[in-house]
Amino acid sequence: MTVTADLRRSHRYLTLLALVLVAYWPTLKVGFLWDDHVFIEQNPYIQSWTWSNLKHDLTSTVSNGLGDEGYLRPVVTWSNRLDYSIWGFHPFGYHLTSLALHFGNTILLYELILILGCSPLTALLTACLFAVHPIGVEGLICVTGRGTFLSFFFGLSAILFLAEPDPGRILLGLVSLALALLSKEESVVVPFLIALLWAVRGAPKKRYGLLLPIGVLLGIYLLYRHALFGTLGAPNDLTFTLRFFLQAFPRVLSHYLRLILIPWNLHSHRMILRMSHFWVLSLVGWIGAMLLAWSKRRSYPWIFFCVFWFVLGLLPPALAMVHGGFMLDHWGYWVAPAVLLPLGILFDTLWSRQYPKGFSMLYFALLIFYALLVQLNIELRGTDEKMYRWALRFSTSHPIQFNLASLLLHTGRPGEAIPYFEEVQAYYPEDLRNSYFLALAYDAAGHPKVAIHELETILKRDPTYTPAIQYLHTMKAKSHSPVR
Repeated sequence: MTVTADLRRSHRYLTLLALVLVAYWPTLKVGFLWDDHVFIEQNPYIQSWTWSNLKHDLTSTVSNGLGDEGYLRPVVTWSNRLDYSIWGFHPFGYHLTSLALHFGNTILLYELILILGCSPLTALLTACLFAVHPIGVEGLICVTGRGTFLSFFFGLSAILFLAEPDPGRILLGLVSLALALLSKEESVVVPFLIALLWAVRGAPKKRYGLLLPIGVLLGIYLLYRHALFGTLGAPNDLTFTLRFFLQAFPRVLSHYLRLILIPWNLHSHRMILRMSHFWVLSLVGWIGAMLLAWSKRRSYPWIFFCVFWFVLGLLPPALAMVHGGFMLDHWGYWVAPAVLLPLGILFDTLWSRQYPKGFSMLYFALLIFYALLVQLNIELRGTDEKMYRWALRFSTSHPIQFNLASLLLHTGRPGEAIPYFEEVQAYYPEDLRNSYFLALAYDAAGHPKVAIHELETILKRDPTYTPAIQYLHTMKAKSHSPVR
C-alpha cells in the first residue's frame, strides 16, 4: 500500500515537473536583465567564497550599494555565488536554478494543501495551476527575482516542518525560517501562517508555545536589520501610511486578486492605485470577507486559511508600495496559492460530483491559457529593451523611463533617449545622475552647447559632482582644440 502511494506521489511530481518545463522552458534562453547587471555582472562579491565576502553578505545590501538600499538578502547572494562557481557569467545556469526553485515550490505547495486536509486531487489541481501560472514570469526572467522564490521555498519548508513538530522538525523549521528571512523581507509573515495552519488543524494549545522561539527568531532578525540599516522598512510619514492602508490597500488586494485570476497585461512597475473616494466600500468589503472567513473557520477551514494568507502575504510588499509608489507583479507569487486553492477545490467538486464534462474541461482550458500567457510574456519581455518598452505601454514609471533611456544612450541612440531623460528630469530635477546622462545624450546627438548648459546647471546645484566636472572640462578642451 505504501509503495503504491509513493508511486502515485512520484507520478504527480513528474506531472508537475512536466508542466513547469512546458510553461517556463523559454526562460532558459533569456540573458541577464534589469537588476541582474548590478546584482550579478557588476558585483565582485559573488565571484569568490572568502570570509571577507561572507561577512559582507551579512552586513550589506544585496545590491552592494549600487541599487536599492535596506535589503538584507544574503541567501540570494549565496545562491548567485554558487551559480557563478558553476556557470561563471552564463545566464542559462542561473535561470536553471530559478526554474528548479519554482518546481520545488510547486511540490511544497502540493504537500501543504494535503496537510490542510484537502484531497490529493485538489492538491494536484491547485499545484498544476501554480506550476504554469504567469505570476512567476518576472521573477524567472530576472535572476534577481529569485529572492521571492527562495523566500517561498524556505518559508513553506518552515511551515511544513512545524505543522507536526517533534524536536528534529522544530530545529529544521527554525533553520528554514531563518533562511527564509535572510532571503527576502516578506518572509516575516511565515510565523503568522504557521499559527493559521495550527488553528486550521485544531492543534493543541500547548503547541502555540512554539511561537515563543519563533517570535524570538523573528525579533532577532528585525533588530539585526534595524542595526544595519537604521529602519525596519516602515515609512516615516505615519499619517500617509495609515491613509494608504485604509483607503488604498483594500484596492491593492482587489488588484492582486484580479491579477492572479486573470493575469493579463503583466508588466513591471505598475503605478500605485489612487486612493478612491469610494474607499469605504472596498474596505468594508475586505473586512466583511475576513469576518466571514473567521466565522467559517470550523466548517470551511480552507476559506479561513486562504483569506488570511492572502491579506497577510501582501502586507510586507505594501510598505514598499508606500515608499516607492509602485507595485510589482511578482509580489503576487507569495499569495497566488491562496487564490488558486479555491479554484482547485471548485474543479475537484465539479469532477467528483460528476457534473457535465464541459464544466470539468474548463480546468484544462484554464491550464492551457495560463501556460500560453507565460510563453507570451517571456517573448514580450525577454530582453531589457523589450521589458522596458512593454512596461511603458501601461506605466509612467520614471525608473523604467530612466532605464530605457540609459539603454538607448549606451547603444548609440541618443536622440531616442533624450525625451525619456527629459521626462524624468521634469519630475525629478534634483536627480543629478539623470541630468548628467541627459547632458551626455545631448552631446552625442550633436547638441554640445545644450550639453554644456546642462552640465553647468548640474554644477550650480552641486559644485562637487565629479562626473559633470570631468565631462565639462573635456568638452571645453575639445571645443578649443585646433582644427586640423
